Amino acid sequence: MSLRQFQVQQQSSGAVFEHPEENYPLASHFGSPEKEYQAARKSAAVFDLSNRDQIELSGTDRLKFLHNFCTNDIKGLQPNQGCEAFVTNVQSRILGHINAFHHGDSIWIDTAPGQAEEITRHLERYIILEDAHLLVRTQEFGSLYLSGPDATDILKQLDLEVEGLEEFHQLSVSNSDARLTVRRVDWFGQPGYLCSLQYVKIGEFWNRLIESGAVPAGQQVFDALRIESLYPIYGVDLSDANLAQEASRTAQSISFKKGCYLGQEPIARIDSLGHVNKEIRSIGLEGAWVPPAGAKVMFAGDDGPEEAGTITSAARSFGKYPVVAMTVLRKSANAPGTEVEVVADDQSATGTVFTEWN
Repeated sequence: MSLRQFQVQQQSSGAVFEHPEENYPLASHFGSPEKEYQAARKSAAVFDLSNRDQIELSGTDRLKFLHNFCTNDIKGLQPNQGCEAFVTNVQSRILGHINAFHHGDSIWIDTAPGQAEEITRHLERYIILEDAHLLVRTQEFGSLYLSGPDATDILKQLDLEVEGLEEFHQLSVSNSDARLTVRRVDWFGQPGYLCSLQYVKIGEFWNRLIESGAVPAGQQVFDALRIESLYPIYGVDLSDANLAQEASRTAQSISFKKGCYLGQEPIARIDSLGHVNKEIRSIGLEGAWVPPAGAKVMFAGDDGPEEAGTITSAARSFGKYPVVAMTVLRKSANAPGTEVEVVADDQSATGTVFTEWN
């Protein structure tokens, strides 16, 4: 069954989609979330991420301009190299979480669903004399994410030379009529490839990946894997209420060697202090209850139970814990191994804080 056929079938049966969009609903699963999860961990699974936004930045000042408004070293990128970064305001509050890739004559920015408008509006405010031009490409280009131990071999079957592709490097396929670009991003701590291509070719490439051994997987499993891997989604787990270092992505997303940029001074001060007062963490929960966003996270303080944070996202899992959840936790409760209780209305579950998935 093709991706589009499955989507149409789900629509007609009244199935619920995660992150629904008017023209591109995403399937919550493809029949068996457990099999999808096991495939992602033991072989390879492919996820439809075409609701993620893509922005193209062109112009002779493109590298210097973006370098001045995000947390990582954009000017140091070589062609077909990328990096993860935060777009921040002057207070170092997060305005966007991006993956930027050097395409030679332009920079392509991959970011969370629905964030392109906010990011482009913010950046365009600072274009005065610079030769820099932002164009949202989401309607033309979509993304499939292939992840798992066998992901590299599956792409090799399609004559895509990715075996030597290091993390945050990309392969631009020159002879592709779909303008395919394969970007190595190991979001789940295993080989992962974000495949960007023209929207009209998504279904065809999806089928080729499945024919080569990839298992189709839905948003339920994607959320479980990203929560287990401590990979937050902007607009879900992060917002402009969060400081850059609260995202637990400092090593991947922040350069302390680059020059000045918007938000640098607060980030440098936090680094000199050694910590922030709260930070993204994942929680493994016992039982079958999947807590809603906004559920309270409680822990045993010196004077009794104290609130330490709220759940931002949660998903059923098929790994070490039956349910996993993400939250921004106070420093007093966010050490790995801390026992907590998640509470919402008349339901609750005990859980354990973790930062690395074993």
